[in-house]
Formats: sequence, C-alpha cells, structure tokens
Amino acid sequence: MNTSERIRTELLELVRTHDYSYMMSDSHGVWEAGMQNENRIKAKIHSLFLYHREDMYQLYEDCIAIRPEQYTDGLTHKVIKNWFNTYI
Repeated sequence: MNTSERIRTELLELVRTHDYSYMMSDSHGVWEAGMQNENRIKAKIHSLFLYHREDMYQLYEDCIAIRPEQYTDGLTHKVIKNWFNTYI
C-alpha cells in the first residue's frame, strides 16, 4: 500500500467513526476529542489534495458513502460537505 492509499484508508476510517455531534456536547473532553479528530480529518483531506492529487469529488462521494446520514437535519453530511468546500 502506497502513502496515498494509506492516508485515504485512514481518512475513511476517521470519517466512519467521527462523532458528528461533538460540538453540541456539554463535556469539554468530548468537544476537544471531536475537534482533534476533525483536525486530523481535514489534514488528511488537504494532504490528499495538495500532495497526492486525489480526485476530490470521488473522495467526497466515498466519505458520504462510508457514513450514512444519522440525523434528521442532515448534520452528518453537512459536516462532511464542509470539509470539502475548499476543494470542490
């Protein structure tokens, strides 16, 4: 597995397991963990775009596909879309 594939695999796992409602938590620890995880996700997306020239549209679609919407207001997919706004 090359570097790009490894980063992509790690990204998809982070997207799959991310707590999309962390920002609504009353617990500072939960909020901080969510922020750190989100920063890792954004860094991997940036790396895949800038250094590895990944197809951002496909990567976005893969992230949406790996994490079904779990909130009636669409929060999960809104967050994912926001991560990609700079690139697509």
